[in-house]
Amino acid sequence: MLTITVYIIVTMLPASKYKPPSFNRILVIDDLPITSLGFQAIFRRINPSALVEYSENIFSALSSGPHDNTLFDLIITGSLQENFSERLQQAVAGLKKKFGDSRVMIYSSSYDPVIIEKMEAAGIDAYVHRSEPIEEIGRVYCKLVKGERYVSEIFHTLYYEYEQRTRK
Repeated sequence: MLTITVYIIVTMLPASKYKPPSFNRILVIDDLPITSLGFQAIFRRINPSALVEYSENIFSALSSGPHDNTLFDLIITGSLQENFSERLQQAVAGLKKKFGDSRVMIYSSSYDPVIIEKMEAAGIDAYVHRSEPIEEIGRVYCKLVKGERYVSEIFHTLYYEYEQRTRK
């Protein structure tokens, strides 16, 4: 009878040297300051080290101020100007240039098919509807940490219907 012994060697890094990927520094750009507190509460349930900072609009975030020389892992913008999609790449490029190669989430109740069409080229990682439940916002955070993109189901459905109408 032949006996085969298999040895599995598992190497583990000491806890102090291994850090699971996470987003610790987050900038929320929105005209409602309370939005940043909501995101902080959601993200801290997943990552207790999450620190959320606030800016009222993209212009103030890009201007000199309290966020100078700060690198953010994630930038969430809900403060969209009119015709934002026309200047989409420029705005996102400006945010990434100033704050590092951050992941970018658009958090809006407004549907704009151009945002979905240009997400990848513009450097947008998520397009999230404001009515998403708290649990879904947490899942979006986890997807972004893993490097995945996300589009809210309502935006995805509207986009699909828009595409069907425009192709006829």
